[in-house]
Amino acid sequence: MEGKPVRMSDLEPLLLEMAGTQALAEIVLDRRLELEMTRRGLSLDAGAVEQERRLLLATLSPNADDAVRLLSELRTRQGLGRTRFDALLRRNAALRRLVRDEVQVTDAALRQAWEALHGERRQPRLIVTPTLAQAEHALRRVARGESFADIAVDMSTDVSASRGGLIEPISAGDPSFPPAVREALFSMQAGEVSRPIMVDGGFALLRLERLVPGTGRTIEEEREPLTEFSRRRQERLLMEQLARRLVDEASLTILDDSLHDAWRRSRGGE
Repeated sequence: MEGKPVRMSDLEPLLLEMAGTQALAEIVLDRRLELEMTRRGLSLDAGAVEQERRLLLATLSPNADDAVRLLSELRTRQGLGRTRFDALLRRNAALRRLVRDEVQVTDAALRQAWEALHGERRQPRLIVTPTLAQAEHALRRVARGESFADIAVDMSTDVSASRGGLIEPISAGDPSFPPAVREALFSMQAGEVSRPIMVDGGFALLRLERLVPGTGRTIEEEREPLTEFSRRRQERLLMEQLARRLVDEASLTILDDSLHDAWRRSRGGE
């Protein structure tokens, strides 16, 4: 640059600080998965990785062209070049194979899936703050007439912040949201804002945007897609739990002091 070289030694400390823990977590998980697959005598068939790509596209949009576009945008936002994206697909394929036999689609699970897909749902905006004081400050801004969406962009630590806190409609039994959040949401009127709710990572405020009525379809009419939906949802939760456990249980010796400290903080250390 301007006649002076930028060496890898110049970049390395910055890269470690920016993304070192994420890169290390991915490497650790990949190696732990390889060991776990070998220990259980399992392997991936030729179509397992391609299936992961199809499943990912299907979760992004039912429209094939939109799904491809959204995947491209997702890869750009998350820095998923060819190496990391291919590794992500292999990782998910291995995780799915390892948890496959743990999935049980019970009548209760089908009911929960029906509520999520065909029952009444509610779409909120969400603000998450690290402290109660910040949540109460956000609530005061709402009371002064400021837009909840603008406050979410300004203050929320949730991934929905860039969308003004808007999240997809959720059902009363959606297990991906804490019971306290669901209970508050289903007791609110459209346009109402909740009091601060304690959640993992801080405190949440909700604003109910709209009620989404049920479809009128029965469980028996939709049994096959409900079974598939329930299976995928359980797989996802089990995969996340297994990935977290494998990384948390890894025995690491990190020689770089800054990476060591960052790793310890990322795993909940002091």
